[in-house]
Amino acid sequence: MDLELEKIELIVNGKKVCKYVPPAMRLADFLREELHLIGTKKGCNAGECGTCSVLINGVLKKSCMIPVKKVNHCEILTIEGIGKDGLDIIQRCFMKVGAVQCGYCTPGMIMAATAILKKNRHPDQVEIRKGLGGNICRCTGYAKIIEAIELARDILNHEKSADCLEAVTPETNKIIGSRIERVDARGKVMGALEYAADMTMPRMLNVHLVRSREVHAQIQKIDYEKALEMPGVEAVITSEDVPGIDGFGVYYHDQPVLAKEKIRFYGEPVAAIVAETLEEAQEAEKCIEITYKKLPIVSNIAEAIDCKSIVHEDYPDNVVSTTSVIKGDVESGFHSSDVIIEQEYSTQSVDHAYLETEAGLAYCDPDGVLVVKSCDQDITHHRMLLAKILGMPINKIRVIMTPVGGGFGGKEDMIYQGILAIAALKTKRPVKLVFSRQDSMIGSSKRHPVLIRHKIGLSKDGRIRAIEVNIKSDGGAYCFSTKGTVAKSAILGAGPYEIENVKVVSTGYYTNNTPSGAMRTFGILQPTFAIESTMDICSKRLGIDPIELRLINGVKDGAVTHTQQVLGSVSYCETLKECAKLASWEPGPSDVRGQVRKDVKGSQIAQPYIPGYEFKSPAALELCQARFKYGRGVGSGWYGIGRCATVDKAGAFVEIDDGGTAMILTGVTEIGEGILTVLTQIAADELGMYPQDITIGDNDTARAPEAAHAGASRQSYMIGNAVLNACRDVKEKFIREIAAYWNVDSSSICMKDRRIFVQGHSNYDLSLKEAVDICKKVRGYVPLGSGTYTAHHEALDPVNGKGNPWQAYVFGSQIAEVAVDTYTGEVHVLGIWASHDVGRAINPQGIEGQIEGGAVQSLGQAIMENFELSEGVPINRNFAKYILPTSVDVPKVYTNLVEDRDPFSPLGAKGIGEPAPLPTTPAIVNAIYDAVGVRITSLPATPEKILNEMAK
Repeated sequence: MDLELEKIELIVNGKKVCKYVPPAMRLADFLREELHLIGTKKGCNAGECGTCSVLINGVLKKSCMIPVKKVNHCEILTIEGIGKDGLDIIQRCFMKVGAVQCGYCTPGMIMAATAILKKNRHPDQVEIRKGLGGNICRCTGYAKIIEAIELARDILNHEKSADCLEAVTPETNKIIGSRIERVDARGKVMGALEYAADMTMPRMLNVHLVRSREVHAQIQKIDYEKALEMPGVEAVITSEDVPGIDGFGVYYHDQPVLAKEKIRFYGEPVAAIVAETLEEAQEAEKCIEITYKKLPIVSNIAEAIDCKSIVHEDYPDNVVSTTSVIKGDVESGFHSSDVIIEQEYSTQSVDHAYLETEAGLAYCDPDGVLVVKSCDQDITHHRMLLAKILGMPINKIRVIMTPVGGGFGGKEDMIYQGILAIAALKTKRPVKLVFSRQDSMIGSSKRHPVLIRHKIGLSKDGRIRAIEVNIKSDGGAYCFSTKGTVAKSAILGAGPYEIENVKVVSTGYYTNNTPSGAMRTFGILQPTFAIESTMDICSKRLGIDPIELRLINGVKDGAVTHTQQVLGSVSYCETLKECAKLASWEPGPSDVRGQVRKDVKGSQIAQPYIPGYEFKSPAALELCQARFKYGRGVGSGWYGIGRCATVDKAGAFVEIDDGGTAMILTGVTEIGEGILTVLTQIAADELGMYPQDITIGDNDTARAPEAAHAGASRQSYMIGNAVLNACRDVKEKFIREIAAYWNVDSSSICMKDRRIFVQGHSNYDLSLKEAVDICKKVRGYVPLGSGTYTAHHEALDPVNGKGNPWQAYVFGSQIAEVAVDTYTGEVHVLGIWASHDVGRAINPQGIEGQIEGGAVQSLGQAIMENFELSEGVPINRNFAKYILPTSVDVPKVYTNLVEDRDPFSPLGAKGIGEPAPLPTTPAIVNAIYDAVGVRITSLPATPEKILNEMAK
């Protein structure tokens, strides 16, 4: 036996385990690599995120931080040991209330929930929130996780019956609109679902990226000969190994697979080492010598405008793109205004912070087809890019989307798949690449930092006469999605208001910062924060209630947008009114009303979290609570559904198969938002089946028709309609064949409750299973259908931005209540009331989850999150320094859904994923002003900024 290995004896999930392992091996790696218990996830490897949570001798611990030798002879419980003879009560509660989205945090959350209820069978909500404090969720907003634990508590204490956990199957043809459980939840609560980092193959190699520690430099030489001699190293890949056209991107193909001739941002991959083990690849990096010649750094928008240095030679002014939207005559509008207000705003860089880092696996199949598996938001586009980069026929490339542990736009960009593909082709072996948390934070795109300047003119009665908005976005080192976010921010940046005179100019700039790209809201959150803050400034100046001011100016039925598009039915004002009603809003001008307004501190609102409250005396607690001032603020937003100013399309296939069930094939991208469940409901409702009768096929370019990317809140709208049309196609054909068999008119036949029949005629009544058998064996017909859906969006006029960029718009409004600690400047968000137009609610529970999760992400942007750079070098590269909202930070969220069905689509549903966060940030910032009278115009609204403003 190798003396370097240490004998480990454990009891894992009730079974004795004996292994010889390296003494430095961590428990998380032991569980995953030695025992193949993949439910224990690795999200940060630093003890911050909680995805690796397990119970050690009954105590909750982060397994990524514990050397396995430290737990020798201990008893370990992982997610695989929870409910191993069936689903545990806690797991069933997570499924029942909709506490599962992307699922990556779910095993760790369930372990934490188990520990909470093990410690105390009667925890209150404060204890539950505190017990979850070490576990991060980026999707759900924690609300439904807390609800699930409360439900489990009540069932375990026999205060509620476990019968409430039984799935309620709605009537067929009434499945749309039902709160059915997620179809993919079971595998997630069991920790059984394989994400990209969990996958292995025989003879698999591992890839380690050599990243630049320069920010802007010429690459003069890469010497890797010594690395090739290191143990286990199979290959070193550089830009010289790219066989085709070296360049990729969403809009411009300006980014090389590996840095070519020049470094443009800190952490840019320069080389890839392919070795038998990751440790061997990492060790070989020490033998690679790279010679650089430093170049001046463009670290912000001002330096980009001044052309301190040129980031891309093809763009000598450092401008990525500019979009202008001009309507009417703003100078004339300002001349006729009674009040003119000017204000500047700035927003920060924000990390997506999905708990699953970027990961993938590539190999060549026996027929010579290159297969790339990755957590990917756009397999169709990435396949096209790979064909170009590799110089291969596109039909020789197959891209398969693995389950995605959170995306939010950050996995739209193809930043590592090309490296994987080249490595697989060069070594002729399977290869795997998994980003560390630091890799993800320095190497993936961020939300754009933005500078915004407003000039707005109003009449005394509150009507906006003119608005001029200038938006400057830091696009970072490569275009990624900057061109699209710039355009969208110009189109929607003046807010959901009908204004005669508008001028919006939006420009994106190249800098040497970490690239900016697509992130939830796609460029709209920043200008929404600005315009909604400006509306509150106007409210104060004019002495008009902020909701009333929005109602005066808000778009209504038949309104003309800033791009001069005529709208049909508009629900904006309804969302505002419903939101105000939901929150019992007290009208009055936007001013310092926190101490006198009657609608704060309602009995249903959470209290500010006071650390160590359980150890304080009542008098001390009273003193702490006296420091808080309370306020409320409102925010609203609008969003165009689908791809912007270009034709959007999606396709789907459906087969009614031998069991009387149905199989759906479409290139859908499930990133946690619940689209698989939505499509299941659509198909079951249309075909007269139950959700359990529907199978959604793999998202695989070799099997599924194109449905394009997950983004722009387009999946329910585009793919949902494609699936509906495909179901209608197969249903018509199926009924046609049965009608011919029965010799009856097709129009008399119904499909419902798994049966096909003629109403009132018992002789014409078959189960779907029997009918499929007849269709195939008697009629000789396989019931197959196909469907597509196209949304016709017009390109904008390049001069004035005139056009119809979307055919469907959604609107939403939110009210936030905050408590501001006047001693520390800390902000506690206590409640959010949200009213959103969703078109048609396919699954209300899923929509609530999107609103709750979006609100908490936006809360992070409002008061804490900030990806900081100093001269292009990232400062906070892990979750220890990048502050994210946890369970103790989240408010109570109350939702109201407005269903203003889209008339241009057969389904009527629109979308909610991206619009959900838009109103939250301005609502919180406006509430801070209401509480303490300071206007924060630079995000995030940190305690330091608030105290500084209060001191003034």
